[in-house]
Amino acid sequence: MAIVNMLLIMSLIILCCWFSYTDIKERRISNKLTYPAIIVLLVFRIACSPEYLWGLIPGAVLFLIFMIIPRSLGAGDVKMVALLGVCIGLERAVVALLLMCIFVFLYQGGRKLLSMGGPTSVPLAPFLTLGLLGIVIEL
Repeated sequence: MAIVNMLLIMSLIILCCWFSYTDIKERRISNKLTYPAIIVLLVFRIACSPEYLWGLIPGAVLFLIFMIIPRSLGAGDVKMVALLGVCIGLERAVVALLLMCIFVFLYQGGRKLLSMGGPTSVPLAPFLTLGLLGIVIEL
């Protein structure tokens, strides 16, 4: 099972890199990739390791935040967190989100120190990918 999980995580890293690219370039994360990946992972996790389904909790929390304050984050970010959570589990997903927040904070702080203007919204996919890589390096 460890080999299967590692293959899933490697596939997730590739997907997250693509999501990061499209989020930076187009400010969107493709439903054509997120929905099938979530469905395949859900079916696999239900059949083989249902404890990973707890990883949907961070995505559900972000979905509630998105529904209450729609401009706070994008729907693609919510789906990406749900995908990440189902793949790596609740504890690792929470750590990846914490790392994402730290990276965003450092990025925004750097922009502020350098007095860079421009848009205040930040594409979260690259920072979430960095958080995922932080988890994988720990493994």
